[in-house]
Amino acid sequence: MSSDLFNNHIFDDRQIIIKFINLSWKYENSSKYAIRNINLEIRKGDVILITGPSGSGKTTICRCINGLIPHFYRGEQDGDVYVNELNTKDYDIPVLSTTVGFLFDTPSNQLFCSTVEEEIAFGLENLCLPPIEIRKKVKEGLKFSRLIGNETKSPHSLSGGQQQSLALASILVMQPDILVLDEPTANLDPIGTKLVFDRIIELSRNKEKTLIIVEHKVDEILPIANRMIVMNEGNIILNGDPKNVIKELINRNDVQIQLPDVTELAFELIKRGYNIDKIPITLNEGVELIQNLIKNKEIVISVNDGGVYLKNKEPRMLKDNVAIKCENVEYVYPDGTKAISNLNLEIKEGDFVAFIGQNGSGKSTTAKLLNGLYKPTKGRILLFGEDISKKDTADISSIVGYVFQNPDDQFFAKTVREELEFGPKNLKLPSDEIKRRVETVAKELEIYDYLESSPFALSQGLRQRVAFASIMTLEPKILIVDEPTTGQDYLRAKTVMDICKSYNDKGKTVIVISHNMNLVAEYCNYAFVFKDGNILLKGPVREIFSQEEKLTQASLEPPMITKLFNILSKEFNLPNNIISVEEAISVLGVASVSKPQ
Repeated sequence: MSSDLFNNHIFDDRQIIIKFINLSWKYENSSKYAIRNINLEIRKGDVILITGPSGSGKTTICRCINGLIPHFYRGEQDGDVYVNELNTKDYDIPVLSTTVGFLFDTPSNQLFCSTVEEEIAFGLENLCLPPIEIRKKVKEGLKFSRLIGNETKSPHSLSGGQQQSLALASILVMQPDILVLDEPTANLDPIGTKLVFDRIIELSRNKEKTLIIVEHKVDEILPIANRMIVMNEGNIILNGDPKNVIKELINRNDVQIQLPDVTELAFELIKRGYNIDKIPITLNEGVELIQNLIKNKEIVISVNDGGVYLKNKEPRMLKDNVAIKCENVEYVYPDGTKAISNLNLEIKEGDFVAFIGQNGSGKSTTAKLLNGLYKPTKGRILLFGEDISKKDTADISSIVGYVFQNPDDQFFAKTVREELEFGPKNLKLPSDEIKRRVETVAKELEIYDYLESSPFALSQGLRQRVAFASIMTLEPKILIVDEPTTGQDYLRAKTVMDICKSYNDKGKTVIVISHNMNLVAEYCNYAFVFKDGNILLKGPVREIFSQEEKLTQASLEPPMITKLFNILSKEFNLPNNIISVEEAISVLGVASVSKPQ
């Protein structure tokens, strides 16, 4: 769908339904304003993408729209926010919630019913809808969230991605006029993400609905958004038509956003002197751009049949030791759900591995089996040749560090510093060594300024980094990181993955569970694709991503750049297994071109 969705309509006379007037907000006990002097008008029918670095004020903007600020969060407010001409200072959350549906950046915080079915029905019951209508909408919500068959399960027994789908479904079935979605796909697999955005596209066609979407993954939103807002350090620095904003980003160094691969490819061509009038943001637009450049002979393909242009994704020389081995492992949850069935896998010491697959496919369950949080129902797990059934959880955790998918699940200390100190103190390390580890990791993950803050008071992205840091201070032989980039902006996501890489470079074994296929392609050597509690595919990352049809079976998609070259390879002499923009530039023969002749 083109981003010109709104261009054929005249919206000058549309009702202004949200208005920020010189709004500033400072959270209680904070030394600085989260947002400052925000002036913003949002009209009925707008589809607005808000993006920017973690901690830039995006979530604070969302909280102001539904009254969480100032009625739930304490702090200092200057200026006003109006929703449907109601000043949010004067009208509490229950009043505003009839108009504004709000998806939190941590969905588990808004799930409180006993079962999945009851969660979807709760809001509908409060609207006093007839039972037959409630049952109909609950079925729609179950289908949307892909939770059919899980009706009687507790929401908190679901995976993080399933919880996010459930929270979103419980809001959508109520059909509010304004939808505020704070990272609606942060924990979702690629196909789940597409399903959510397909529904958002449907909603966007209804000009009566207003959508405000905070996202770091902008690929799916850009084609339907009529406005794009970029925030940094509590300020709106760009606001306008998405393609105009993207053009502005080319020349700015103060903020970096993970744009679609085809957009990044176009930027690289522009830097090399190519005149590109229409910046592509969709896969089809990217295909059209490269087709025209090749056909007009502005690009001369330089494919080496030996494949030397491809970045080497094979692992460096691994040790002979097998770090992890699973033999016929099965795991059944107490409620009878079989999460893992006859699992067999082997990971060598020093490898950098990805576990990928759809939500609920068994990735996180396997990770918890590997570090002793769960015990296999059948089969056995070996760590460096030793059966973990003979070790207690404390012994295993000193070997296998595990960063939870939801950081709140592992917090208990009053301050960030205490969280980071806890593990090393239990290892009885000297105080100077504990201090060195804590401060080194805190600086690497950019949380040093928050060491004396409560981890629970931080944003989702900051909480994720604190959780990561608390394990890194233990320096385990095997590091398992469950969705390390959830809620993170592009630069900080890469920072976290760079830490993983530096840890791997020391000879440590790293396992990353992720839905971000671009980061998997860039950093990981090997991938296991999970489906229904077992391994569907395994192999080097490049090999895995070249099997697009099989990936679809696991609700996955390869990176957009891979899909682009898969299409182009059918028309031109191009490979179909490109996994990065860097490789694409090399293959297209423009790496050393300053200006086309």
